[in-house]
Amino acid sequence: MDITPIYDLRDRLRTAMIAGTNLLAEDFRLKRAVEALAPLEKASPVFAKIGELCKNLLASEQQDKESALLDTITLVDAVCCTQGHVDVPGEIQPVIKTTETCTVLSNMPYSVLNPLQDALTNSGSGRYSFVIDCHNDRPELFHDYRIRVAMVQALNATYAELADQVCCWLMEDGKDVVPLLMRDFNPKGKKDMVRRLRVIEWNYGAKANDFYIKQLEEAEGELRQNLIYALRHSEENIDLLRTLTKQERGNTKKAAYYALAFLGNEEVKDFFTSLYEKKPIDIMNFLYLSKSPWASKLVADCVHTYLTMTPAVTGDKVKDEAAANKLVEQQRSVLDALIGKTGDDIYEAMRFAAERINKSSGLYGKMVMVLCYSLIMNPDDNLIQLAVSLYENIENNAARTHYFQAAVLAKLIETGKNNDASSFIDWLDINLSNNPTAHQYLHYALEYMKLDESSGTYYLSAQISNYFFDASYKTPPYTLPIQCDFSGRFLDLLMRCNYPMIDDKIEWLINPADKVQCAKLEEYFYKKSLSVNNSRRYLGALRKCGCTRCEGLLVQYATTSKTMSMWDLLYFISYMPGSKEAKFAEASRIPELVEQGKVKVQSWKKETYFKRIEGYI
Repeated sequence: MDITPIYDLRDRLRTAMIAGTNLLAEDFRLKRAVEALAPLEKASPVFAKIGELCKNLLASEQQDKESALLDTITLVDAVCCTQGHVDVPGEIQPVIKTTETCTVLSNMPYSVLNPLQDALTNSGSGRYSFVIDCHNDRPELFHDYRIRVAMVQALNATYAELADQVCCWLMEDGKDVVPLLMRDFNPKGKKDMVRRLRVIEWNYGAKANDFYIKQLEEAEGELRQNLIYALRHSEENIDLLRTLTKQERGNTKKAAYYALAFLGNEEVKDFFTSLYEKKPIDIMNFLYLSKSPWASKLVADCVHTYLTMTPAVTGDKVKDEAAANKLVEQQRSVLDALIGKTGDDIYEAMRFAAERINKSSGLYGKMVMVLCYSLIMNPDDNLIQLAVSLYENIENNAARTHYFQAAVLAKLIETGKNNDASSFIDWLDINLSNNPTAHQYLHYALEYMKLDESSGTYYLSAQISNYFFDASYKTPPYTLPIQCDFSGRFLDLLMRCNYPMIDDKIEWLINPADKVQCAKLEEYFYKKSLSVNNSRRYLGALRKCGCTRCEGLLVQYATTSKTMSMWDLLYFISYMPGSKEAKFAEASRIPELVEQGKVKVQSWKKETYFKRIEGYI
């Protein structure tokens, strides 16, 4: 049925309202529209009613034409609204991702998304822990674009810890929000703009070089420092940075030096070489994280100079405590400068440093960190051999254990190069058996392991803090693919350790697509959940494994906890694995335990409990 006449009539009635009712008798176009409606009047009672109203409106005896016109157009508008529709060609498809990380809109209900949006954008106690819990338990929520927008707002949160955490998350996978961050960027802004810049720089690098230079025209303070440091991504900025080292003052001047150290032409080399003669430790600080080839020789020379130094002593006591502490800090700066450097001079300097600090346990951790980062950034065969030999040949057991994590990474990298996983597993098995405390350091090595869920493969990744700004400012991740069968003997060895910190790392590495691995880990974590006080820590692992049961989980958690809130109880029910029926059956065991005094819940009301669990399962 062609209903075009009803739309034409609506247009003529609206024109009549503008022209005024005194001209209705002369409006021949309106009369034609009413005549064109006649065929529709026979098809539907509502159209017949419209025709009747129109005739009354145009009747010469009609006295109250204003009310008649209003009644007519109201009914016509209502009918037009009921006929409205949206139609596009093709089949309906689910919402797709706009980027690798961000979904335009997910099918998450309002009741799930709104509390997270509220926690990210408003103030109030408890919201930080709520956001952290959500990110740990439901990371997929943070890929919804509505939450992405809220995360951008959270960069200006009054609670700095929340703002910094959100900044870190966006730096890791926030390329999709960079246009939002640039759109209303304020070069006069403070900490919130610093966080925005870090996300922009992390994801765009040299692509945003013109943006950095433009904002630098007005920027001040910490934001200016970060903008200058961002200039390190492009060789085109060498002349500008040289100028800034002369014009700027304080930390802003230092930022220009840091940025310049990343650029690698002969002019920059001569510039820093001349400065090294005057202020070697300052130059080591500037060369931290620099991978410029010319920097290796300067750093190696400084290692031999400062790691040879020892505090002045009188008898068995340090003569000058302040001078001794200053020397240790200088040595830390020199060791930090080794990160990212390559070549025989550097490897020889690393061995020299490791041998010199054997009697100074305060520097063990620093040297191990240098080795781990360097292995991932530059997996050279000589460096691999160095890391293993430092662990195997040091007689001091305390030092040996410290170097275990670097040796594990070296052996794991070597496995990929030699395509021989069994040798690594055999080596690891022997060392875990012979060294009872080794597993306490193994989990540090596992922190560098990551899973690429799209391919089901594993890789090593390192993000390094830039201490010139603050520990939350890290480099983009350095990554290194490895060959690792995380379903066989390697996983068996990790489970044999039975160490909570290793359990946490295993959870990060679960591959939901690996059914063999998931079956093994589901059994492992389920038994753990039924034997520990805080079984909530294993819910994420069970869910990742595809666990479909929950018998005993809630009871174990509730009976081993002290007094719980109703929210804590419902939260556990919401995130424990299992079907709706299984979760309801497990949750139904709680009221009896409360009555028996075996479970204590604040403000307990049985009726309220059963009403609320329906919304949590």
